[in-house]
Amino acid sequence: MKIEIGQRIDVEVDREDVERVSRGSIIAVWYNRGVPIYVELFVNKTLISEIRKMFNNNNRKSALVSITRISKSKYVVEPTVVVLNRQRTDLTPIK
Repeated sequence: MKIEIGQRIDVEVDREDVERVSRGSIIAVWYNRGVPIYVELFVNKTLISEIRKMFNNNNRKSALVSITRISKSKYVVEPTVVVLNRQRTDLTPIK
């Protein structure tokens, strides 16, 4: 998955993946309308640098981030929240 200029995505990234890659791709969990999908996220040096800033001064293993590409080589990476909805599968009435 490549992020185009003006596009915003919400993904979950693992610290281990971010620390061992400087450019290329990483496996991330992309949330499309609350549904988690594993994708190969193409990253460059600038994007990896911005994502690594999310892991500074903490020891978390993963992070939910919102990535916005604002120009050819500039990204904004912010912490985010993803809401997952689950529908009831049985049709029995609630009492």
